[in-house]
Parts: sequence; structure tokens; C-alpha cells
Amino acid sequence: MGESTAPGDARGRALPGQALSAAAVDLYGRLSTGRPTGPADAEALAQLQAWGMVGLPEDGARPVPLPPTAAAWSVAREALVHLQEQTRMLMELPHAVEQLNLAFAQSRTRAAGTTGSEFLSDRAEVNERIGAILASARSELLGAHPHGPRTREQMDIGVPRDTAALERGVHYRTLYQDAVRDDVVTCEWASTMAPRGVHFRTLADPFERVVIVDERVAVISDYVVPDAPEGSAWIITDRAMVAFCKHAFEQEWRRASPWHGQRRVRGQSPEGGLLSQLQRAILRALSEGETQDGAARRLQVSTRKLQRELDLVRAAWALPQATVAQLTFRWATSPEREATREKAAWRRTLTPGADPGLPVNRPATPARPSSAP
Repeated sequence: MGESTAPGDARGRALPGQALSAAAVDLYGRLSTGRPTGPADAEALAQLQAWGMVGLPEDGARPVPLPPTAAAWSVAREALVHLQEQTRMLMELPHAVEQLNLAFAQSRTRAAGTTGSEFLSDRAEVNERIGAILASARSELLGAHPHGPRTREQMDIGVPRDTAALERGVHYRTLYQDAVRDDVVTCEWASTMAPRGVHFRTLADPFERVVIVDERVAVISDYVVPDAPEGSAWIITDRAMVAFCKHAFEQEWRRASPWHGQRRVRGQSPEGGLLSQLQRAILRALSEGETQDGAARRLQVSTRKLQRELDLVRAAWALPQATVAQLTFRWATSPEREATREKAAWRRTLTPGADPGLPVNRPATPARPSSAP
């Protein structure tokens, strides 16, 4: 057996390919006492060389034994460097494989259109594809948009595009966060499109972003790719998954409140009572154990706005010095909390898309949404 050809460490130096054999230990003892070596010692000598236990003089003289402890520690240091490098490679492997799998799946989707999902990381490409999908709508368009109000640019693009869809007979429903009732541009957008046939609702509780067209394609947020760019999305064409997305949308739609673009009147609850939808959602989040920062993130509002809303709750309940814990306790025993729960349970008995003022006596079915807001 010749010298080891084991993988080297990060500096390229080879490590011993095997442990020292009994023959190598015996040879080291003989060399230490000055006894000569023979042809039969070639394999054992190669092991000692690999471990750095002997040196070979350039003049071809007898091998010289070297201090074994220093040699062993030298090999150990090299082995540790090698292990660190291998560990780093193994730790990076899952991420690399995930990226390769996504690239492979994406290429198959684009080539054959059979995998049911396609990942898009580029925001411009996402917007382009969504525009094409919306333009292809023939019967129904559902959108849930939890990430803030519309911009003027979005409105300028959306009015002619969505008006064209309505003129083709598309039933159009859109769900927003409750906070858009305070936004001038979004109120203008909704007040422009509602008379043309778009049905709007708002919800204070958090919900997921989704666009669903004709029950055949859905666009959803990405929860798969680590460190994916903001705005990346998945295009879903799998029939079962699209149906699931629509069912989830209908659940949120039934809990939401109709809206026609009117701006919120301060101090007035859209559903009656002392508290607004947002204030109720804040108290629900706090009663479920969220911190103020966590509740603000969950409801897509700033911490400062959340604190202002809590001050309004204190004023409404005539508890100007109440702590957050005291407000949460008051909410737990509040008639408004019970009324909210009863109304939510009642809405779940309605047909998706039906007017919440018109209860029906049959279970909800995935029927085509009615034209009522």
C-alpha cells in the first residue's frame, strides 16, 4: 500500500487514510532503537510517513523517528480544519438543493405546464403575470389585499382594467384591511368602482394575500423559498389548491364588513356599539397574548396608531387611566365582545357573497356569488 490519497484539508494537505497498524507501531519501535528496515516494511513505513511519525533524509539514509505527540497533534489540527470545511458544506447543502429543486420545478412548469405551481421572484414579472391573469377573467375575480392601501399609480392602472372586466360580466369582490377606510386614495378607488359593480369589504383581523380568477388560477404569497425577495409569489393552477384558496377567501369574506368607499367617521363603529372594528381586533389580539408590537404587526398598523386606538377605547369606556391589562379584562367581559362573536357565528351560516342582512336556511355552498354587496 502506498501513501494515503485521502481528501486534503482546506489548505490541500492530505490526511492519513487509515489508523496506524500494529506493524507500523512495531516498525517505529525498531527505528527508535536503530534497527534497519527491509522491503517487507514498505506498507508500515508509508503509514508512519502519512502520520508524520518519521522523516526520510534526502541522502536515502535510514528513516528518522520524529516526536509522536507533536506529529499526532499536527494531524489532529489538519483533521479539524477538514471537518470544519465538510461541516460547512453539509450545512449549505440543503439550501443549495432547495434552490436547485425550485429551479428544476420552475423549468418543468414552464416547459410542460403540469406541476400546478410556479414560483416567481421578480416583482416586475409577478405584476406582469397578475395583469395577464386578471385580463383573462371571464366569470369571477376575487382579491384579498392585506398589505396596505392602494397607490395613485395602482388606481390609474386598475380603473380601466377592472372596468373592462366588469363589462365582460365578471363578478368582482375585493377584501381589504380595515385601515384603508382612513386612506384617501383607496376610498376614492372604492367609491369609483363600487357603483360599477365591484363589491368591497374590510376586515380588521389579519388575513392572507390571494388573487383567484375563475376558480382556475390563484396567486399567493411565498412561504417556501428562504430569503425570497419581497413581492415574490406562486402561481397556482392545481384545481384542489385553487378550491382551497377560494374556500379560505370565503371564510374571511363572511367575517368582513361591506364597504362602498366612504371614509371612516371618527368615533363611529361601522357595526354599532362603542368600539370600531379595528379597536375590537386590537383587543382580541391582546387578549390572545400578543404584545402591543405583535398586535400592530398582525393588524398591519403602526404601534403609534395602535396606542391611539387604545386611548380611544379608554375614552369610550370612561377609563382614562386603565392599563392594557385592565382594558383586556374589560374586553373579556364586554357585551360588544359577545355581540361580535354571535354576529361572526351568524355570518358563517350565510351563503358566500350573500347580504349579511338576509339569513338563509340552508348550509353554505360554493355557489356563484350574488350581486349583493
